[in-house]
Amino acid sequence: MISIDDKVPALMVFFLISASQLGVGYLGFQSIINKYAGNDAWISIIVAGLGVSVIIWLMYQILKNDKTGDIVAIHQFTYGKWLGNFLTLLFTMYLLLMATVVLRTYVEIIQVWIFPHLKVWAFLSLLIPLIYYTISDQFRTVVGVCFLGIVYPFFLNLTLLYPLKYADITNIQPIMDHTITEIMQSSGLAALDFMGISALLVFYPFIRESGKSQKYAHYGNLYTTVTYVIVCLIAYVYYNQSELENVIWATLGLWKIIEMPFMERFEYFGIATLFFTILPNVVLFMWAATRLVHRTFGFQHKKVAVVLLGILFIACVMSMGREGVNILNDTAGRIGLVFLFIYIPVLFIINFIRRKVRKNVS
Repeated sequence: MISIDDKVPALMVFFLISASQLGVGYLGFQSIINKYAGNDAWISIIVAGLGVSVIIWLMYQILKNDKTGDIVAIHQFTYGKWLGNFLTLLFTMYLLLMATVVLRTYVEIIQVWIFPHLKVWAFLSLLIPLIYYTISDQFRTVVGVCFLGIVYPFFLNLTLLYPLKYADITNIQPIMDHTITEIMQSSGLAALDFMGISALLVFYPFIRESGKSQKYAHYGNLYTTVTYVIVCLIAYVYYNQSELENVIWATLGLWKIIEMPFMERFEYFGIATLFFTILPNVVLFMWAATRLVHRTFGFQHKKVAVVLLGILFIACVMSMGREGVNILNDTAGRIGLVFLFIYIPVLFIINFIRRKVRKNVS
């Protein structure tokens, strides 16, 4: 059982959901979603946000009907102990993959923009102990990191208003110039930046009056959606379509033109500040993965954390070069789409049927 002292207020779900969604994608998602819908790709973010909101609703419908209220118990009830534990293990591997993608992509950004000769293992050697300290303690520590990860870097959104003086509104015209199919295809790419909500299936029992926290989860998703839409629109009125096809980190390009009398390269400051957005991603995914192994097999939480962080370290070091990072991102994206938009609805239906059958039998 989880003591009341280990639980956090329902309001914190807003920060947990937002912190799990805002990450490295913030720096370059504009060029990715531009592939199919072009200048209308910002609409695909709204569609993706609405789709994720439906998935959040489905998650709460599944979670609120279980006394334990986490994915481990739900899997065991729905599929039985052995198959349920196997599926939980697969979910744990997915969370570990997500943490690897976020951390390795951030390291690549540092290598490309600031320190070209930075060794991955050296950077991780400094960061892994911090992650361990955060996830080996109470869940409140993780929540605190997520809270700071939303509040502290918030001002970076305001700095993106500077490029608007170079904006050309015709870059996003005509609006709705693409088909519904093209917008939906871009929505699938935009959804990759919302994948972090899967951690809800793990931290739900740590929320006081968890059933009442659903509105805050939707508010968090709304905040993320609005943030992405605004940042996307700013980039789209600054870059033209041909430029977006050749730009990898569009947001960093926007920061690059910011001029301040006391700071020559603002993008360096932006990358450094974004660390406080990246850290909550990694911490939340690693805590969730550690919690799942602890719940499934009964191993001590701190020992599991050491092992999983060792795997994270090795996975990041082995993912060498841009090609390796791209493979990681593509793999995590495909798995995430299947998990959220196929597996979660299927789990909801099977779990609902199972509960109805058991209720009728009893």
